[in-house]
Amino acid sequence: MKKEYGIATIAGLVIFGYILDTISGPIILTLTNPYAFLATETLSIYPLTTVSIAAKTLAIIIAAPLLLSFIEKKYIFKSVILFVFAALLELYAIQQLATGLLITPIQWTLSFAYAGIGLLIPSFCYLLLGLFSGGKKTLDKMNYAAADDDDAL
Repeated sequence: MKKEYGIATIAGLVIFGYILDTISGPIILTLTNPYAFLATETLSIYPLTTVSIAAKTLAIIIAAPLLLSFIEKKYIFKSVILFVFAALLELYAIQQLATGLLITPIQWTLSFAYAGIGLLIPSFCYLLLGLFSGGKKTLDKMNYAAADDDDAL
């Protein structure tokens, strides 16, 4: 996928989320755990807010690896960056819910929490890529050395 399409998709998802927030209006929830929103009762009461949160979460999950795609290779570094970013998103969401949502609205706070979990998937994929790309380089060097030894005979 071209990076321009990714940027357009992210912008479209964020705009879609804002439109849904405007249509659904403000919500008042007293949550101490970001995952309490995922209860069936809450999801059925706030369906538009749920879709809005899902759109924003998806936008964040797409944006982080897209930004990291500008860095060539360095998969382990990308994995660590995504893992740290995911942890910070989780901690931020917990802090916001504990302090009464002073900085971001609940829709964004929950989106950050769910994106933190979602970013563990690309983080794990980058980790696997980093581990296997290092092994591939070693195997290539061994094959090259073996080919040189065969040529010497």
